[in-house]
Amino acid sequence: MNIHVHLHGALRDKLPPDAKGRAILHFDEGATANAVITKLSLRGHIEIALNQDLIENDDTILHDGDTLEIFRPAAGG
Repeated sequence: MNIHVHLHGALRDKLPPDAKGRAILHFDEGATANAVITKLSLRGHIEIALNQDLIENDDTILHDGDTLEIFRPAAGG
């Protein structure tokens, strides 16, 4: 299955510069959001939106054509 991935901010460096933070990655059926995190070697605190809805559990099962947006949470004051 194909998963559309959009990395934001400094996470974009995990993909080639010409990708501009976007990629379509192939996974076996039943893959989870954690499989994407592992494949891209993402570490630290990140937030994940699946089809524009934030998810709390990276064990969420993905489906063909899903879009994951991955970013670091913003802090401010």
